[in-house]
Amino acid sequence: MKQENEKNSLESGLNNDVDEQAVAWFIRLRADNVSGEEKASFLLWLNQDDLHRETFNEISKLWGDAGLLQALGQAAEKHRIAPQKKTASIYFKLPLAMAACLALTFLLRNELAILMQGDYSTRVGERKTVYFDDGSTAMLNTDSSIAVSMDGPQRGVELLKGEVYFEVKPDPNRPFIVQADHSTTRVLGTRFFVHEKSGSDEVKVVSGRVEVSDRGALKQPQILHDREAVSINAAGLGETRILDSALATSWVNGFLVFENASLESVINQIRRYRTGVVVYKDNTLRELKINGRINLRESDDMLKVLGKNLSVKMTYLTDWLVIVG
Repeated sequence: MKQENEKNSLESGLNNDVDEQAVAWFIRLRADNVSGEEKASFLLWLNQDDLHRETFNEISKLWGDAGLLQALGQAAEKHRIAPQKKTASIYFKLPLAMAACLALTFLLRNELAILMQGDYSTRVGERKTVYFDDGSTAMLNTDSSIAVSMDGPQRGVELLKGEVYFEVKPDPNRPFIVQADHSTTRVLGTRFFVHEKSGSDEVKVVSGRVEVSDRGALKQPQILHDREAVSINAAGLGETRILDSALATSWVNGFLVFENASLESVINQIRRYRTGVVVYKDNTLRELKINGRINLRESDDMLKVLGKNLSVKMTYLTDWLVIVG
């Protein structure tokens, strides 16, 4: 009787949707204090319908957590209802753990260096406008940082990470120079973006004219005009292209605007404004073409808004992990 009451109590808070139930059980079974009654209730739920087993298997495989399967114990294996175990040699675990620690150490060291060098920074999901004494402005996008030097014969900004939109006041005697990882952008007066990505920089001009060069001086500098952009990496400058999408610049006005953009490209933009991981249950959804706009002031809910407007299912394992499809 106690077990039946426990079962009723556990399942009373679950959504009727099978995916939601599977996610709820998945999260619950990862807890350190899972009781025997809860495991028994889970087995009863899993045996109720083939769809329950299939859905739970999909969630487990998507996560790829062999430890979860062990936590279910021999009872689940006995009834042949646990997902297939993924073999993993213990000899690989230590090197992987060491690599993860080294990567984390490097990341923290890099973030600390940026924190020490930066004069202005933004957190994930935050935007900030900086006003310079010469009348120029810089708007920092999410998770960005700059170091500023406005003394001397030239005005200088170093983009340490992220993306910044500049509106520069003309001063022929004091050029405005923006240094990024791979690029140097020189301007007298214009409106433009500099975005430091992983492995490359991107310069986008809204109006005016800038000279862009690669910091290795591998290729001749390029002059960009209105609505032109270029990417720069370790190999030098790429080909100049036309800005044909508002998605690249709309964040300045507080929105993400997308025109015939793939769902994957839009979600990649949203991920810059929120912490966590997004994975796809159905990879065909990545190329789904969509149009619309999302308010950046609702950064925590942007995925939910997107899913609602597109009728695309967004399953939250936690606020940190979201499954699309």
